[in-house]
Order: sequence, then C-alpha cells, then structure tokens
Amino acid sequence: MKILIIGAGGVGGYIGAKLIKSGYLDVTIIARGKHLKAIKTNGLTIQDEDKKFNINTYHITDDITQNEPYDFVIVTTKSYDIIEALESVKSSITDNTILMTTANGVGYKDKIKKHFPKNPICEACIYILSNITKPGTIKKYGGVFQLFIGSDEIAPKKLEEIYHIFNNANLKTKISQDIKLQCWRKYLFISAFATMTSFYNASMGEIVKEHERELRDVLSEIIALANKKGINLTSKNLEDSISQAKSKIPYNATTSMLLDFRNKRRSEIDSLTGYVCIEGDRLEVKVETIKSLYKWLLIKDIENS
Repeated sequence: MKILIIGAGGVGGYIGAKLIKSGYLDVTIIARGKHLKAIKTNGLTIQDEDKKFNINTYHITDDITQNEPYDFVIVTTKSYDIIEALESVKSSITDNTILMTTANGVGYKDKIKKHFPKNPICEACIYILSNITKPGTIKKYGGVFQLFIGSDEIAPKKLEEIYHIFNNANLKTKISQDIKLQCWRKYLFISAFATMTSFYNASMGEIVKEHERELRDVLSEIIALANKKGINLTSKNLEDSISQAKSKIPYNATTSMLLDFRNKRRSEIDSLTGYVCIEGDRLEVKVETIKSLYKWLLIKDIENS
C-alpha cells in the first residue's frame, strides 16, 4: 500500500516518521518552506518523549508525484486546507484511493465526497500532542497517541491492513464500529474549549474555574446538535469533558485556535465554532450561546486573515 501524507507538521510528520522508522518505506510525506529546507539539510528529527530519532530525507518532499499513484492519502493539514490539499493530488490517485483526514472537526466525509464522489473515505479521530518546535524538528508531548479509524465504504480486510501498518509502527490504532461517535466525542471537547478559550483569551483551566456555567451551556448545545444528527452523546460526555479539563490537562493549557488568534493567524473557527451554528440553524437546534461567541470571534478572525 503506497501512502501519501500531505503535511509534515506535528501530526503528519510524526506519523510518517514512525512508519519509516518501523521499516515501512512506501511512504511519501509532503512538506513545504523552511521546514522542508531544514529537513533536506539535516533530515527530520522527532523528539518522542525522552527518545529522539532522525529519518532520511528521500521520503519527505514537495513533489506529490514522487511515488504515484497512491493507495492511501492522509491529509493532516488544518481543516480549511483539506479540499485544496486533496485537489493538489488529484492526478496522482485513482478512484480506488482511500482518502482520510486527521483534522479536528466533524462532517468531513460529506465535504470530501462532494469533490471526490468515487473515492472511499476512511473517517478518523486522533489524539496526539505534538508540534514543530523549529524547522526540521517535531516534538511529541506525553504518552498520548490514539488513532481511531472506521468506514462503511472500505472492505474490512483493507481496514485491517491499515490497522496493522499503523500498529506495527507503534502507532496505537483501533478500528471503531461507530467512528462518527468517536469523532463527536472529541469534537465536543475541542469545539467547546477552542471557542471559549479564544473568546475569553484564557487558558482551559481558567475557563473551567471562571466560566463553568457558560461552558456547560456550550457543551449542552453541541450535545443537542449531535443528538439531532443521530449521534448518541449524553450528559456523561459533558461531565467527562469538564472532568478531563480539571484533572488531566494543565491549568495553563491553551488551544490551537486561541494560539492562532493570539498570533493573528487564520483559525479553524469555521469548523470548530461556525459548523455548530450553521448546522444548528439548518436542523432547528438552539445554539444561542455558541452563536453569541461566534459573532465576536468571526470579526476577530476576519481581522487576522
């Protein structure tokens, strides 16, 4: 199986490097700019907790055609770049090529299907803390890595093949029988905290301490939307989200969306906040708390674009 990973950042670079380190060499990783320049000079360095390793540069390139046609394409870019990334590889895939994104959010299957109606989609939900610390170097924090994959379009044997490729590279992966539920569980947490930390310019700990009532309203609205879409989130998922923020995440931890706002970069507000508002209106679900936050954040996002 020839794998293409579009994006050599904290997620894509880490996954690709682990695959190559394990001996799975049929991998091409697309990188750009200063990051690629540094990798071509010194290779890609991965700081994985207390271990460090470096991989060679052949597999990391800006040439999408290097190992075409691809059997499996993984997009690890920000949510707003998913379709553009897939369009860039259109001539290097077939109708049988499996497409997957690890981006935060939900509803990507339908979005991708509009542009690639013939391709099978593998839905995914990933838990990882990692980022580029400097060009050519990626650091993964803590022992967190979990990838859930699932699909109603891909033959079980093909899913198992992907499962074994990843687990053989020590990338903990599970095949989920309800991948949409897995994605929404993560989305509940990510969407609520990304929205509120960005609005209040505050850490996750501060949000729980100072704005818990509003946080509960936001979480409840996301759960109501999920339920309307047939996703079985419950009040337990709400309590789990708050408990996780209180006990498992450092008080001063921020979110990537807040960092984007602070650094005046384009954010994922459309997928993490706007999606709830748009779908809420479409399905006649009241999401008034999130809407009030979204209106202000949208102005700030436009100013940063």
